[in-house]
Amino acid sequence: MKNKIEKVLTDIDEITKNYKNQKVKLVAVSKKKPVSEILKAAKLGIKNFGENYLQESLPKIANLRDEKIIWHFIGKIQSNKCKDIAENFEWVHTLDRLKIAEKLNKYVPKGKKLNTLIQINLDHDENKGGIDKENLDDFLCELKKLENLSFRGLMIMPSVEAKENELTLLYKEAFLLADKIYLSEKNKIELSMGMSQDFKIALKEGSTIIRIGTGIFGERQ
Repeated sequence: MKNKIEKVLTDIDEITKNYKNQKVKLVAVSKKKPVSEILKAAKLGIKNFGENYLQESLPKIANLRDEKIIWHFIGKIQSNKCKDIAENFEWVHTLDRLKIAEKLNKYVPKGKKLNTLIQINLDHDENKGGIDKENLDDFLCELKKLENLSFRGLMIMPSVEAKENELTLLYKEAFLLADKIYLSEKNKIELSMGMSQDFKIALKEGSTIIRIGTGIFGERQ
């Protein structure tokens, strides 16, 4: 694992060295991984971990309370899971419905702000979540009314069938959307895009959060 983490960090540094404003968060996707593997990664310097399935993640979070881990929810959000997500995670990457945003806002503990990313479905893949880019401005306007949620940026999950040239175009488009929001908001806009197989492409196109599973933990058994 140590060599894998070092390789990813080296790749990040090499690709972003000419872009001083591109500060990258490495999120280790730990779904299906036991507490022992997460703890090992944490001891090797990983601070951010991403989980897809709430019921699987809650025992891990409870077991690792004493570790300085920042938990990211990166799976599909169901209404009946909003309370647990709001209470146990610091980041949510997959916000794409106002109803869900309102429920999360309702359950965020007092004194906490939940960092949220709006998931955009740029390639109109019916198998994925995410809003159409045409609805982004209206959604963002409503989201900013929810005082316990902190809008932090956009999240992109491309089709698994997308080829390299398609990914490049998709990620360029995502960057332009994020840049447009930055110009109006004057705040840093995070761009969560890129996984083990395509994070280098994503970084070249301006990603600031990459979600790496097999690139850190190896293939899932």
